[in-house]
This record gives sequence, structure tokens and C-alpha cells, in this order.
Amino acid sequence: MQITVDAWDPSFADNPESPSRANQAIVNAGIELEPADWRPVDAPASGPRRIVVVDGVRRIDARVELFENGERWPGVCVSWAAGAVACDLDGHSSPEASVVEVAVERGLFAAVDPGADFGRYPFRKAESADPGELIATAQAAMAELEAKVSSLVTMEAELSVLDGPLRGRTRLPHSVGYIKSHHRSYLQGELNAVVERLRPGQRTPVFHLMSGWPRYTWYLRLPGTSSRGWAGIARLEAADELSEEAAIALADATAAALPPLGSAAHKDARAPQNLTPIAGLERRLKRMLGDPRLLLRSVRAASMETTDGRSADGT
Repeated sequence: MQITVDAWDPSFADNPESPSRANQAIVNAGIELEPADWRPVDAPASGPRRIVVVDGVRRIDARVELFENGERWPGVCVSWAAGAVACDLDGHSSPEASVVEVAVERGLFAAVDPGADFGRYPFRKAESADPGELIATAQAAMAELEAKVSSLVTMEAELSVLDGPLRGRTRLPHSVGYIKSHHRSYLQGELNAVVERLRPGQRTPVFHLMSGWPRYTWYLRLPGTSSRGWAGIARLEAADELSEEAAIALADATAAALPPLGSAAHKDARAPQNLTPIAGLERRLKRMLGDPRLLLRSVRAASMETTDGRSADGT
């Protein structure tokens, strides 16, 4: 097998979504309030005293091409990391945060085993050689690591906020998925207008959403931006297995706990949705991924040794 390595290729868009047909959203808006009664919901006077925020980062370090018997098989060498920050909200004017768990993993994602030792990048099989599928498989590996980190720390918290959709992590206790950006609108008409009327710290009523997979969800406006339109709006998800009462309790907990964690515009271009603990954790995790130039060099060295007919350990 012949192997070539490049740092980047435009055909490998760093997109975590695998190609799939868009699912039509089915909304049940009558979970907390009947649709005719929908209105902004105020945060409760008190909330969780300790929360855990979990996030992950991912980086493509090299693009690999495997050639055998006239066939070409693309692959990607990926590094990813996950970590958790504990935030103490009890009796403090500003939340106290500390990193409590971090982990780093790497892998070579391809549809065929290169039969070579890539050192820090063990082979991880993808279902197909489609570039989108390779990235989606790497994204799933990062989500698995995030779930592993979450399982080690969620018992310590009254609320666990997992950056990104909750899918695949629904069995973690007291957990919600936190979505910062909006690629589609799930509510229509007057229900959507409730989102636009939210003031900082207010949320929509909880509704049930089926779009590829079932979950409870709601919108929350964070402080620090205009109170008009979708500025400062985040969407949160809770597991479908919960009772309606438990999902509503989680929605109240997020409305009480998350607004003080919103980031500031002069520090973060994604403010306020990119919560301060998430932003700090992302910076630390990216440093832990290592020097991409040195990692690319190690991948190239491994491919050259294999192409020369030797294993990566020189035998």
C-alpha cells in the first residue's frame, strides 16, 4: 500500500454533519403551556449551586491517501479533546470555576486499514470513504469522549451543561445540551414571536421536538445583547426519557444558572452564547492538542517508512 500525506485539502470540509436527508421537525408545543397561552417564562428566584460545563474540541492534523491495487482510499488524522469545568454559584457575586477533568485522543479515520503504525494515530474504521462520513465518524468519537468525561463528573453537580446537541448523551443525569447557533427555526407564527420577545434571563416554555430524534427543548436569552430578535438566544435540550415535570425543572435550572455565565462581546466574538467557562475550556483543550506542525511531521515520517517497505518502528 502506498501512502501520501498532506496538511489540508479543500475537499475535506471540517463539517461534523454527515450527508443526510433533512428531517422534518414535529413539534408538540403543549408540554408546559398550551400554545394559546405561550409567553416568556421568568427565571426562578434560586437555582443550582454547582454546575458542570462539558465541551470538546477537534482538529484535523493531516489528510492521508491510501493507494492499493489501483484504488484510492482517503483518510484523516484527527486529534480531539474533552474537558469539564465545575462552576460554584453558591454565595458568590461572580461564579468560581475550575477545570476538573480533561482527556485527549487521536486517530486515523479511514474505510480501510492502512496496515501501518501511525504512532499517535491508531486506525479507526469509518463506514465509507466519503469525506463527510470520515469527519462525522471523528465527531462521534469526540462525542463519545465527552460522554466519558461527563460520566466522571456529572454526579458532583446539580446541573450538567454539555456543549452541543444532547444526542448520544441522554443517559447522563441532570444534563442538558447547549446549542449556540441556529440553522433552522422549529417554531412558527406566534410561538416564534415569543422567542423574539424574550428579555435577558427569560426562556420559552418547554416543548417537545422530533427532528431525527426526540427530545425536550426550549430557548433562553442571555444578557449582554439587544433584547430584540434572536440576539443572545441559545437553545437547550433535555432527554426524551424524562418526565415533563423533570424537563421543566431542568429548564428552570438553566434560566437561573446560565445567564451569569454569558461571555462579554469585548472578549469573545461569539458572546454571549459562548459561555465564559466554555470559552476558557476551549482555549485549554486546544493547547492540549499539541503542536500541529510536529504532529504532521510524525504522520509524514510514518507514511514514508511504510512506503519504503518498513514498519514505523524501523523493522
